[in-house]
Amino acid sequence: MKYKILKLLKDKNDFISGEEIGDRFNISRSAVWKYVEKLREEGYNIESVTKKGYLLIDSYNGFNEYEIKNCLKTEFIGKNILFFDKIDSTNDEAKRQALNEAEEGTVITCRNQTNGKGRMGRQWESETGSGLWFSVILKPAISVKNAVQITLLGGIAALRAIRKITGAQAFIKWPNDIVINGKKAVGILTEMSAEIESVKFVVLGIGINVNNDVFEGELAEKATSLKIETKKIYSRNLILCEVLNEFEKLYVKYISKKSFKYFVNEYEKLCINLGRNVKVMCKDYNIEGTAVGIDENGELIIQDYNGAVTSIYSGEVSVRNSDGKYI
Repeated sequence: MKYKILKLLKDKNDFISGEEIGDRFNISRSAVWKYVEKLREEGYNIESVTKKGYLLIDSYNGFNEYEIKNCLKTEFIGKNILFFDKIDSTNDEAKRQALNEAEEGTVITCRNQTNGKGRMGRQWESETGSGLWFSVILKPAISVKNAVQITLLGGIAALRAIRKITGAQAFIKWPNDIVINGKKAVGILTEMSAEIESVKFVVLGIGINVNNDVFEGELAEKATSLKIETKKIYSRNLILCEVLNEFEKLYVKYISKKSFKYFVNEYEKLCINLGRNVKVMCKDYNIEGTAVGIDENGELIIQDYNGAVTSIYSGEVSVRNSDGKYI
């Protein structure tokens, strides 16, 4: 009901009395007041004047399902949104939902994430009211080895959205980060359930530092946000919608073509690793050398200092800056 009242306030664009709202939805003026208070608690600026009623002041910077659905332009990604005020991890909830037969394209997001996860079991900083965390349930007919390509598509989608909305010169750091001025602004964590060689479902999790003001301790040297880089505040609703809009276009093409090779050229142009000295920590070995390309499987091609060329399927990658430090 509160979002029905919100829509009425938006459509009216002028004062509307509590009595008129109550008559429209067959509720009391007291109930109208309670719903308006709930909207105010979410961050909507609603003015109230005796004998005139309520007026919505358009300066909302909160985050909710209503605003997300209003700006989403997808066919199936995000048509089913599970929005939580507080949750342990959107990826964990997505896996629970997928095991419960949730439909493909279901998106899980929240205002407060208490146990966000990054790669290698690291905790993802989840500052309430500043960050954006969401996960998408996908059911692609691909091999287990190709599941990493979903991560790369997610990176392209997030980068397109960030550049479009903020104008920031962001780049992808293969395979799962987006950096601005050498600092991490976006992390991507893809998890899956598989049977032998076939994927049952994939969960694409993306965390974006949107309106964070500062990072402390170790993170101060490694992390940044869209607000820090551009000195502007951004709508998390809009950023989420734009990422999902871009991702659906990429994903539909990927499923149709059944290959990542159609995305290699764009990915290489966006990838900060290429032409740089890199250090990769893999499960069974480490390698240092120059990143020279991305192959049609989405693997990072590295030429070591002896001239040997290796394609890396997955690993923890650091890029060396001009000062000799790895980021």
